[in-house]
This record gives sequence, C-alpha cells and structure tokens, in this order.
Amino acid sequence: MRIEAKCQIASPKSDVFNTFSNLNDLADSVQAITKIELLTTGEIGVGTKFKESRVMFGKESDEVMEITHFSPHSHFREEAHSNGVHYISDWNFEESDNQTTVTVTFRAQAQILVAKLMGLLLFLMASSMKKAFVTDMNDLKRILEAKN
Repeated sequence: MRIEAKCQIASPKSDVFNTFSNLNDLADSVQAITKIELLTTGEIGVGTKFKESRVMFGKESDEVMEITHFSPHSHFREEAHSNGVHYISDWNFEESDNQTTVTVTFRAQAQILVAKLMGLLLFLMASSMKKAFVTDMNDLKRILEAKN
C-alpha cells in the first residue's frame, strides 16, 4: 500500500522542516498525538528512536519508530515494524514563491503471511490514513502560519 499527501505552508522551508521534525513538541502541536517518548539521546537525526502514542480510528495506539534518513531542511524518513508489516514514511520539503510544500509518502509492506492476508484491510484503511496525515500537517501548518 502507498499513500501520498501534500500540504502548502506559507512559511520558509527551514522553519517548516524544523517544526515537522521536532519530536519534542509534536505532542503539543498535533492533536492526534498524545505523547512522544524519545528512546535515544542526542540530536534528532539518523538513529533516533521514539515511541509515538496517538489516537487512530478512535483508539489509542503506540508505535516505536526510527529515523533512518535525515537531510536537514529537505527530507527525513521514519520507519517502523509492527505485526509483520514494515511501515515507511518519507517527508519531503520544497520551497517556491515563499511557500513550502510538504509531501509525505507512506508505504506499508507486509513481510509475513498473516500481514499479507491483512493487506486488503490496509487497502481499505488507506483513505482514512491519508486524511490523518493531512490533519496532522494542517495542525502544524496553523502553528507555522500563525507565526508570520
């Protein structure tokens, strides 16, 4: 399964990237996220592991994720493994005409038979998941554009 969502933000790319990648403030900035627990120390970047608690489909859900790529001000990737599925979220940032376009590409790759059989369920949830990404991005957009 693959999902892509975009958001235009009237703010410089560096500010947008820093806000989206600041794990310390996400729980205060994104309504669906109830808690972020950093599992590693040091600056946010490749190798950073964290546990994100959020409300999804009306239920509290926890996921341990790791940042596996980190190019300041342009791209970062979060990956997770859960219930036989490998989840990958690529966040890209491009600036043009005083606007930053944020694009998230989410992929779920089943790795065990049970997860492959559940693939249809993931496919059916795709539009709800895309809506969740858009809602998260709009929460951060409001914060960024309120600063301008």
